[in-house]
Amino acid sequence: MDRKLYLSSLFLVAMSGACLAGEKNGENWLVGTWVLCEDPDNSPKDSLQFNADGTGLSIRSKGNIELLHRHSGQDVQLLANANGYAIPIQLKASESFDKLMLYSEKTKNTSIYVRDDSPLAKDCSVK
Repeated sequence: MDRKLYLSSLFLVAMSGACLAGEKNGENWLVGTWVLCEDPDNSPKDSLQFNADGTGLSIRSKGNIELLHRHSGQDVQLLANANGYAIPIQLKASESFDKLMLYSEKTKNTSIYVRDDSPLAKDCSVK
């Protein structure tokens, strides 16, 4: 019985260490507001707000759109509620987790979002 308890404890410690190692910038690196910084397609300016509970908003001048989000590593998946339709959106974080990139299959361009509290925000071309 002691061996089972020991192995279970060892497994839990190893798993918690693996989880911590896998989250370079912590579990909540995505939480906060990200502003559109670079946009070759000249889309209307928006911001993405990510909440810790997996909800969020696309904040736009024409009205906000509710989001659900999840992430794994650098991959970020969104489901946007556009007039009752769930629109899937894929973003990818930079290796340093300070940019979110949105690639358009239609135009072949990549838009970039940065955290609104990041020093990178002051150099954005989208105003």
